[in-house]
Amino acid sequence: MSVATCQVCDRPVEAGYSLCPACGLDFALLLLQFVPWTHALEASLDATLHPGGHQPARIITPTAPTPLRLDVLDHLDLLASIAQGLWRRLEGVNPRKWQRDLCPDIIGCLTDAAVHPSLAKIPDIGMYVSQFQRLKSKTLAIIDPPDRATPIGQCLQCGLTITASTNATIVTCPTCGREQTASAVRLDLLERSIRSGKAFTAGECARLLRSCGYRISRKTITSWKTRGLIAPSGADDAGKPLYSLACVVDRLRCDTPGD
Repeated sequence: MSVATCQVCDRPVEAGYSLCPACGLDFALLLLQFVPWTHALEASLDATLHPGGHQPARIITPTAPTPLRLDVLDHLDLLASIAQGLWRRLEGVNPRKWQRDLCPDIIGCLTDAAVHPSLAKIPDIGMYVSQFQRLKSKTLAIIDPPDRATPIGQCLQCGLTITASTNATIVTCPTCGREQTASAVRLDLLERSIRSGKAFTAGECARLLRSCGYRISRKTITSWKTRGLIAPSGADDAGKPLYSLACVVDRLRCDTPGD
């Protein structure tokens, strides 16, 4: 006689169960996690809201946004469809009966399913576990978008451009596979920029130096210009003053306070 196993971890389970106690608890907790995530998704429908850390914040965009983010609307529809399908499965609702349309909203379906005594018993529960795990990654990508990777310098071995997010500490070159610290790549870029004699706007100088650990702002550099501590070496096409990075670093390293 074959022994029934958990549809998630393959451990033996009691007769009549499709999930072991640990996986059943994990799935119930996952369903409950979708409650605050659903609220964040609904808030993110507004195209003027830019979410992060589950805390959307309103900003004024330079152009009029679309009223709704259609990708979020589609995701909410998919979440509702799967949550309601699970609720109806647990309640034994006949899909041909009109009462099937009386199921709760997304939050109600999720909370009812999480505490339902038959959650770990329905034969196809593994399918729902997989669906909600896939929904989790997409949901978090919407409400907590990852930092966008930007170029930070060149590989210390092959010299090709390396990109990384702001908080990255270790980076791997996609070409030669060398693993190196992001700080070493950024410092290499800074040193090469200084040796090249290149000039940048005050904002560009500040961003480059901050990425290497220096505490400096655009206003600090412009104040140095006002006080005659440094002089522009030219201007860009928009008329913004350009400053020699070497001069900015020399001023930053000297004993004179920056502000």
